[in-house]
Amino acid sequence: MMQKTDFTVLRADSDTNADIFHKLSELEAQTITDGWSANSFQSEALKENGYVLYIEYNNKIVSLLTAYTAADEADITNVAVDVSMRRNGLARTILQEFEKILPPEIKEIFLEVRSSNEPAINLYTSNGFERISVRKRFYSNPVEDAIIMKKKVGEN
Repeated sequence: MMQKTDFTVLRADSDTNADIFHKLSELEAQTITDGWSANSFQSEALKENGYVLYIEYNNKIVSLLTAYTAADEADITNVAVDVSMRRNGLARTILQEFEKILPPEIKEIFLEVRSSNEPAINLYTSNGFERISVRKRFYSNPVEDAIIMKKKVGEN
């Protein structure tokens, strides 16, 4: 397994090179068919309440997380890991780094995950997320239910 000192977790912002956003889009395309464009990643990174985190390893982007906050909640919209780098703790690391930088008023984090994505469900569960509901036929390509998960943060 990789050591935490082998990679860097970064947050995209207004100073981020445009090439990074293209690389994020390419990484996401490995995992989903209707992924975000480079412009979508850049737009999210520029929002005051938007988060675009990524992990670099040997000058390559190997993981990403996108999210936004509203009131006292955060919503993770995407987590992806390079197919060749899975099972190295990258998703767990980026989730933990996201939690560390959340504003103190955030009390809950939400996300949705495909019902068939057992590795992701197990990852989220092991990181303190609980299943709270199901959205029927939420995903397309293929049509599939989404499991809604929540984690309480802040006041523990």
